[in-house]
Amino acid sequence: MPEMSIKRYVFQKGAAKHIPVSGTFELTPRCNFNCEMCYIHMTPLEEREIGTELSTEEWINLGREAVDAGMVYLLLTGGEPLLRNDFCTIYKELAGMGLMISVNTNGALVSDRIVECLSANLPEKVNVTLYGASSAAYQKVCGDGSGYERAVRGIRMLKEAGIPVFINTTFTRNNAKDMEDIVAFAKHEKIPIRMTSYVFPPVRSVRDVNKDCFLSPETYGQLGARFDALTMNSEQKEKRFSVLKAIADKQEQIPEEGESRASSCMAGRGAFWITWDGRMLPCGMLPSFDSRLRGESFIDVWNKMKNRMDHAMLPGKCTGCSARSICPICAAVSQNVHGDTTEVPGELCRYISSYISTFLKIYQNDGNQ
Repeated sequence: MPEMSIKRYVFQKGAAKHIPVSGTFELTPRCNFNCEMCYIHMTPLEEREIGTELSTEEWINLGREAVDAGMVYLLLTGGEPLLRNDFCTIYKELAGMGLMISVNTNGALVSDRIVECLSANLPEKVNVTLYGASSAAYQKVCGDGSGYERAVRGIRMLKEAGIPVFINTTFTRNNAKDMEDIVAFAKHEKIPIRMTSYVFPPVRSVRDVNKDCFLSPETYGQLGARFDALTMNSEQKEKRFSVLKAIADKQEQIPEEGESRASSCMAGRGAFWITWDGRMLPCGMLPSFDSRLRGESFIDVWNKMKNRMDHAMLPGKCTGCSARSICPICAAVSQNVHGDTTEVPGELCRYISSYISTFLKIYQNDGNQ
């Protein structure tokens, strides 16, 4: 059975049986960048006013409890997780539990010490986010013009050490024009790349995020279609065209409204997220479902959360929509846009509609070349 099929099988079984097979440890809200769209980043002062980060031992103990409960896959993220002086200690102990670990980083803090740490216990992958293709873009988006060269250096250090690397990218008004250059870099380095297609409202931010940096749903749909057209091979584009053409034809008819049903994503069913200060969430974008872990056992908090998520229903109009198979609708999107998981998030509908029409035009204009 192919690796991705095995992972999908584990996720499906975990969700069906309410086993927390996948976890995210948000090690810190601190970061060496100050990205304009970030919803987690805090300064040390802002952090101290709210709480304290879990200690080395607390993260390691949580790892043991989660493994006992069924965790197989773990993502270490932040903020910037490499900012923690004890990152290598935490990573080594968690890797020693047999976990398949991924790491999210901006890449700028990758060093010989980090490479040595990861090489000793290879992660499933290291996801490095590229915020642009130039120092100028990094200055505008991250507030650090030197970040671009350091991120590229970090990517190449990881790659040369044989550590699996993936590139993530997110677009704002200040770096959308860099898309083709970012994709070209990934292709040149022979590194898989993925774009964050839907940018959530900054519901967890403790500061005023510059909302002017965000693009309209229609523009994000156009960017998503362009990105897929740039990164897919001919066979993938042909399959995507066929799916989208069928959806577009059905959208000309009056959509049928289905029954409201539980969210089909992993959040709170087979996956969880633990914040830097010890709160368990179904995912990082559902803070209203949080439960405190300090003083409680992992399994008790998990059981409470999964019971709550069993009652988180998707809108009936979404379950009956012809575009449901390609739409990233989930409880978090509806909750964050409307404060209610059963309300249809119109912004997402606009995004999907724009994505479909743009991809179809690109495919037809290019002749799939």
